[in-house]
Amino acid sequence: MKDGFNLKRNVYVILAAVIVLALALQIARSQYVLQFSRNGSMAEERQLRVATAEEIQALEFSGPDYCIFYDSEDEYSVSVKNNTSRMLQYMKKKTAVTDTSSGSAIRLEGCAAAIITNQQLDPIGNILAVSDYVQQGGYVLFTSQLETDSAFYQLYRKLGIVSVGGTYPAKGIELNSNILIGEKGYKSNDPYFVNISNVVEIDGRSELLASAMDGNPLIWRTEYGDGAFLVMNGTMLQEKVNRGLFSGAISMLEPDYIYPVFNSKLIYIDDFPSPIPEGSVPSIYDVYHKDIKQFYREIWWPDMLKAAKRAGLKYTAGIIQSYQNDVEGPFQYPADEDRYNLISYGREVIKSGGEIGIHGYNHQSLQTDLRIADYYEYKVWKSQEKMEQAVAEVLEFAHRAFPNYQIMSYIPPSNMLDSVGREALKQAWPNLTVISSLYEEDINKVSYVQEFEVAPDGIIEMPRISSGYMDSPFEQWAEANAITSLGFYSHFIHPDDILDEMRGQSLSWEELYKGFTLKLERLRTTYPWLRAMTSTEAALDMEDVLGSTVSWEKGANSIKGEVSHLEQDNFFILRTERRIGRLQNCTVTKIDDQVFLVTVTEDKFEIGLGD
Repeated sequence: MKDGFNLKRNVYVILAAVIVLALALQIARSQYVLQFSRNGSMAEERQLRVATAEEIQALEFSGPDYCIFYDSEDEYSVSVKNNTSRMLQYMKKKTAVTDTSSGSAIRLEGCAAAIITNQQLDPIGNILAVSDYVQQGGYVLFTSQLETDSAFYQLYRKLGIVSVGGTYPAKGIELNSNILIGEKGYKSNDPYFVNISNVVEIDGRSELLASAMDGNPLIWRTEYGDGAFLVMNGTMLQEKVNRGLFSGAISMLEPDYIYPVFNSKLIYIDDFPSPIPEGSVPSIYDVYHKDIKQFYREIWWPDMLKAAKRAGLKYTAGIIQSYQNDVEGPFQYPADEDRYNLISYGREVIKSGGEIGIHGYNHQSLQTDLRIADYYEYKVWKSQEKMEQAVAEVLEFAHRAFPNYQIMSYIPPSNMLDSVGREALKQAWPNLTVISSLYEEDINKVSYVQEFEVAPDGIIEMPRISSGYMDSPFEQWAEANAITSLGFYSHFIHPDDILDEMRGQSLSWEELYKGFTLKLERLRTTYPWLRAMTSTEAALDMEDVLGSTVSWEKGANSIKGEVSHLEQDNFFILRTERRIGRLQNCTVTKIDDQVFLVTVTEDKFEIGLGD
């Protein structure tokens, strides 16, 4: 009887285990089906509401002008003007741009604020009109180190400067404030941080916002009369990556400042799924006793899934079909394509809430410039037709693995793409929705550099900000600038970084993974409000934000807003020293000292402000 009882018990245990396994499989399958359904709805959504570039360019923003003054004969001034104009466009602020090179007097009447990009103040002529404007309640931002000409000496005490010395290369940076959201206390001596600055001493009534590592003031705010000045004593704003400094500066200059953000965080895995190299390498085998394929399946990928789940992130994976460098064709069924791994890894990407995009048929960038090809030792495509054939083949490869899945995102190999390649993509891929390359300028002029916009052909341009498994002062800086200015985080990595000494920094996977998890943990704790999204999800949201306008009505104790074409919740950053009061059709969440995330749920909303 006892043996019979044990047998029955074992049967029950086995049956219970089978039931649990069946339930787990059903849950996994339902998650997979749910993600497929979401993918299909995004494709339909895109077809129903495509905002054209012409419509977005034609948008007219309301409110008083943000007046930008620049010198067209000064290359630095022009660069800063371009960056500030673009940022104010993202912020949906009405602008008026004035070239001061002719020497005519500047006009400040009716300006919400004045942004002066000139380094020389003498050509402005009526410099005292600037201080009069501020004294009467205006706000002026000087975007660069100022030359100590006669107009400067008429103004400098009003700017909070007690004494001024010579000009020097100020090294490093320390943020004495949260001018970049979440980054008060940030310090770096990275070689990137060199500003041409005046040696200055500022008075006690001025608020120091940032300084060089030697303590010399770089950014400060000074109240004057009923208004305020904000001075950037450096040369950083000519570079696109530093636009967050402008956003932080203008929002700290003017009280109760509010502007829209995308509110998205993305992680791309380039070259995944892709053909995995055969064999083993010492950096992996000596530690794990596994070949490369086993390492990917049993170590790297489980670690990546674990890191994403812990950090609350979704992956957008970029397929490569072949690593053969064929640019001639025929392209069908290359010998090294790996449909099994595409299906296996692809299902897990989708099931985890992620997205599958295209990185390329192979890793030969779609471009026809020999100089650019030589930069990465790539081949040049002979014609647009060959490119189209290759794009069609990788789409068919993905379709064979996932017949009902809509591929909508493209990530250019090595972030390179020319106009011919872009047209090939459009012709071979009618469902192409978004291209994600690079945001930062490229001094070598080989990369496909983007803004956040809808292109004239309807494709959404949505650049990426940072890359790599390991944190660095510059990567953190670039990310903080993009988050402060746009509420946007976009990062990319490669599976094979551990196989590449330069990209992997000759580190073990254990070291790379630790660095990656620390990086994601910093992101999670510093910016917990960012929404995890895939490439297409973020692009469609971004398109809605770009295609809307916001009108504002500021009262003594409230800010009223109205969003045109509100398709879903919209998000805004509000900086205010005042207490948040009664809310209508919105929620407000504190995300930093005197910084709030506003979530708008209806087209008309109101934020009450107390003392």
